[in-house]
Amino acid sequence: MHIDEFEIAKLPRSQKAYEMYDVAARPDGGMWRVPVLTITSAQEGPTFVVIAGIHGDEYEGPETIANVYQQLTPDQLKQGNLVMVPFFNIPAWEAGTRTSPIDGLNLARVMPGDPNGSISYRLGYYVTHKFIDPSDMFLDIHSGGVALNICTSIYYYATDNEIGRKTKAAAEAFAAPAVIGSINPQNAVYGCSFRTCWDRNKAGMFTEAHGAGRTLPQEIECFTAGVFNVLKHMEMMEGEPDTHRTTHHLVGDKKGGGSFNASVAGYFKPAVRMMDQVTTGQRLGAILDFSGAVLEEYVSGRDGYVTNLRATPRTSVGDNVIGITGGERLR
Repeated sequence: MHIDEFEIAKLPRSQKAYEMYDVAARPDGGMWRVPVLTITSAQEGPTFVVIAGIHGDEYEGPETIANVYQQLTPDQLKQGNLVMVPFFNIPAWEAGTRTSPIDGLNLARVMPGDPNGSISYRLGYYVTHKFIDPSDMFLDIHSGGVALNICTSIYYYATDNEIGRKTKAAAEAFAAPAVIGSINPQNAVYGCSFRTCWDRNKAGMFTEAHGAGRTLPQEIECFTAGVFNVLKHMEMMEGEPDTHRTTHHLVGDKKGGGSFNASVAGYFKPAVRMMDQVTTGQRLGAILDFSGAVLEEYVSGRDGYVTNLRATPRTSVGDNVIGITGGERLR
């Protein structure tokens, strides 16, 4: 069945299903496909959509979605629909790369996509029109991939409007160790799901995790519990969210001095660790040459917490190496 025929509104009630939907032809005569997992309650209600595998080198999301699907049954849902896609970008997944080996594009930069474009544009179109548009809450599970190391976190819209309040409450219920608000979601990278949700006035969130080409059991447990927490928050399941994991509430504000991209190539050596609290003027790390001499040094231009660090020492010009976010430690 082609994904054009998939409609969340037409899903049968009280059903648990796993289907592969065709997207576009492969050169070998097969099809590029998207796996869709659905669990529906006997009662109509809200739709919570969870996707992963936008980048082919991020593995936390697929494992989380598989856990939830194996653990949840239709009779455990009070109302509504849970719709999940563990691997949206199969071409990148097969290659183990961030970008598609077919057209060289980053799926998180092409939404809302084009149904008549190359494979990444087509996938971006279906993310938008088949999953974002019909959702009441949308979650895109990301991590640092191979090159980055990012704190275990969930991001929401830190805006004083209905969609901001809705995503903040859901993110706090998800309860990653770091709950991070985006104060200017309209300035998020164009083409990603977070920005696409904002542009279409939909409630969107995304996660990050340590990545570096592997999964950590505690992060899988956190994200699995987080999905169940949101289901409870949306009154789709009985019970109250367990929020004990959250230790920091941070907000990405307008103040600069917190994000560093390499202007030289070399060997990156950090002087801080993930979630360290840093102060203005503190040395954060450096890029070294092959003799160990410093080529470029990084000093914090603000107070805050280390929320991302480059995972691999090999660094090229333009690579992000450090990120600092302001906020507070809750405990």
